[in-house]
Amino acid sequence: MGRQQVIKLTLKRASYTARLLPQGFTAMPRCTLLLIALLAAPAFAQPFAPDAGNPPPSPEMPPAQVLAQFHHDEINLLALRGDAHSLLAAALMAQADAGDPTRPKVLQTPALLARAQKATDADALVWWVTAALDCGGKAKSCPREEILTQLEKADPANAAAWLWALHRAQQTGATATARAALTSAAQATQFDDHFGALTAVLYDAAGILPVEENILRASNQPGVSPSGFKLTYSAGIAVALPHPYLDALGVICRKSPDDAGIAADCIAVAQKMSDCGSLFARNAGLQLLLALTPPGATHEAASAQARTLAWRMRGIGGVADRLANDSRVTGIYVQNLRAGGRESDAVDAVLHSQNLPLEPPADWQPPAPESPAQP
Repeated sequence: MGRQQVIKLTLKRASYTARLLPQGFTAMPRCTLLLIALLAAPAFAQPFAPDAGNPPPSPEMPPAQVLAQFHHDEINLLALRGDAHSLLAAALMAQADAGDPTRPKVLQTPALLARAQKATDADALVWWVTAALDCGGKAKSCPREEILTQLEKADPANAAAWLWALHRAQQTGATATARAALTSAAQATQFDDHFGALTAVLYDAAGILPVEENILRASNQPGVSPSGFKLTYSAGIAVALPHPYLDALGVICRKSPDDAGIAADCIAVAQKMSDCGSLFARNAGLQLLLALTPPGATHEAASAQARTLAWRMRGIGGVADRLANDSRVTGIYVQNLRAGGRESDAVDAVLHSQNLPLEPPADWQPPAPESPAQP
């Protein structure tokens, strides 16, 4: 397989399915909780199907309606608040109501997001989500310039923010702007896709109402605790945000073999990704490093990091049920998300609490990926 094709496969993913990557490592979906099979589709978009063996919570209201009404009540209450994060959470929760004529415009995503942007405490997370939503569906030339300006102002040291600029520049054919955006990303001090912070914000917002037994029954998640329900719901929303900026990075990095400057910048971005708190972005960064670097110290270090990451993903997969069903374990995960917004720290804390080693045995290797399905 040529290097350009390796880079393309590294940064491309199918929703909610593992990707097959070079070097024998199988990449995880965007979110740990999805990897461990707690969700089959975003919870905010499609309520869990009712269990055929259990009757609906009441003759008047089937499970899907119970969940929809519950989430509407959450949105209604969050919309009464004035802080940016409550309004941002409400805006994301309200995506399921797009096109619903029975919901007031002021309680739908565009109006709630606009309020979050105007709040005095609007921060980088608000503009990051704004950029992602602007690029939803079949949007072209996104994010809009005014959104990019706000995001770059709020998060100038974040390489991921500059990758949004790279994505827009590629869409508009602005070659020089795209090259400058890659350089800005390479010179940034960190990479943060805000997944951990957003999940924590959504989790806290979901606590505006108590999760009663009828809600748990309607969710069709056997054994799930109230905190586990909130976590799977929150992660389902956060994981669904689009990430076309990674495709943009893949496009420009495929020019690496012919341009030493692009190669150096792509490696710099990949190194930041490999050290970030998002497991999906960390994995993508490591695989990009493996594709771009020749044999040597940097390549070997990336291979060792990828092996350790695969081991920790194996460990967290083994305690999947505890994350959803044991409120103490859920609390450890969420507490660490709140503390630093790093998904990797939350996973490590859960593994430590369950007496599971963070480093693989010397003779352990990740299982070889399955052969891709033939068309």
